[in-house]
Amino acid sequence: MGAVVESSPSASLKKALDQNNSKELLTRWAEQSFFTLFATDPSGIERVAFVQYGPDQAAIVALDQQEAEDLVSALTEHNPSVKPFVKTLPLWEIARLAHSDGGIVTWHQQGTVLEGRPLAALGYMALVTSEEGGDRYYKITTLPLEGEGAEDLAPGCLQHWNDEGEDADTGNLRLIYDDTVDWQGNPMLPDLPESAVPRSALSDGERRIFDRWATPVLGRHVPLTRDQNASHQPRLSAVETMPPALLATAQQFYELLEERLFNQSSGLKLEVAPTTITPIAVDDDGNEYEGEPVGAIRFAVQYMQQSRFGAGITSLKLYEETLRVEEVERMPYRLPQAPGLHPLPDALRGLLLRHISWRLCVLSRRLEDGLFFLGGHLRDLLSAQPENSDSRFFSDPDDERFPFLAGFRCGENLVPVLVLGMQDGNYVCSPQQDVELDEEQVATELPQREFVVVDGVMTLWDALGSIVVPPALIEYPEPWYNGVRVSLDQTVSQTIRSLALLSFASQDDDTSGPAVSENRDNASEGKLLLKWMGAAAIVFVFVMILVGY
Repeated sequence: MGAVVESSPSASLKKALDQNNSKELLTRWAEQSFFTLFATDPSGIERVAFVQYGPDQAAIVALDQQEAEDLVSALTEHNPSVKPFVKTLPLWEIARLAHSDGGIVTWHQQGTVLEGRPLAALGYMALVTSEEGGDRYYKITTLPLEGEGAEDLAPGCLQHWNDEGEDADTGNLRLIYDDTVDWQGNPMLPDLPESAVPRSALSDGERRIFDRWATPVLGRHVPLTRDQNASHQPRLSAVETMPPALLATAQQFYELLEERLFNQSSGLKLEVAPTTITPIAVDDDGNEYEGEPVGAIRFAVQYMQQSRFGAGITSLKLYEETLRVEEVERMPYRLPQAPGLHPLPDALRGLLLRHISWRLCVLSRRLEDGLFFLGGHLRDLLSAQPENSDSRFFSDPDDERFPFLAGFRCGENLVPVLVLGMQDGNYVCSPQQDVELDEEQVATELPQREFVVVDGVMTLWDALGSIVVPPALIEYPEPWYNGVRVSLDQTVSQTIRSLALLSFASQDDDTSGPAVSENRDNASEGKLLLKWMGAAAIVFVFVMILVGY
């Protein structure tokens, strides 16, 4: 059991909730042990058992073991197929698990409900008191890892800490890492950003918080698995030189994107609008001048999304490109040209998902940011103009080998690139990292090398431009594909959240979920719990929280 509680613990907790007293919740209640109900899911994984509680799914907690055992008996008596059992966990861990799976927590006998901000605070916040007596509040998120070798790491060996103090910079996000791990010597591990802070540099109080999160009582949190019966068929194939096994991670990203973002209820549309562009020409003396306007078509991929609380449909532009009419006619596939919104062609939808899937393979190995924004990085979907080519490249959505992630060999360096397709026997590549390399690092066989090496330096940009590269300079470093990375579930979740934040930027910025109603009668709802329990079996809930902690 945890800390010793006073004679009326429920009154103390209710008071802290009513007063929104974060300090009391975190110092008095976060590490208090409670009994809670668990059950084993079809995959054999132990999870918090939720019961229907009004419109919500609730995790039930109790301070008295007999009370918890009585709840187990009540459930099994009503439904013998339900086999819950009791586990003891600190309240902060119960709150985190409940919030991450879209539920709430109820102390059933006392009629106390934890939801919204208090639930998120208990599950994701920590209070550190300095030696001078000052309090600092941190929002902490562990980075769940998967891939070859992830099982040898502590569940919370990487943590994002954000200072939530009123006088703190809201962008003060720090990556804290366990420096007993050999991050530099193991190529299967992702690179740490220069700003990362080792655990050994923390204060004693901060280290205690880090260690608590690094090794939770329940161990590594396993996300709810996708429907194994779902008929997802990722449209990814491998080029001849690429081992097919290296497609596995991108295929899994593709499946998750289809299931949770671009599913049947999500509308992907192609917006078509006629326009004109004014080309820049060069005269015989090398001077630039504006040519005559020519007809063009603007294509935009729109993500039509149900707005918050189902109030309507909002659209978010995922990609936009303007092409001359004559360029559109040279494309290897036909796009709608009539103005307006059209269903996104099926082949183009597959190309879009391949782009995002491989991009997430790159981002999930980077640890700099807490969100995976696609804006700016989703480029060259329809076409590209390589810097070292005289011809515009057009993608072929029907060729499911492209795009794919690869390494562009530059001397001792491997530059991550997204290979978009073939042009005149070379690969058209979109850089996935900002790099600046000396001329001697750039292979002499690179086509039109003089256009990419300027003043003795080749500069490539993560969010801009493309180049053509001979196949002989393309490699496939295994850690990029199968190495340790932020879990696919977390990566897709954060991608969804980033889209939601962009979509709802002009709406209410309260991202904590529904607040606790001042008029809510916690006691009366607690009395109704057994009624709800009698009507529903234990369910496992996976609600994607688009906006929130």
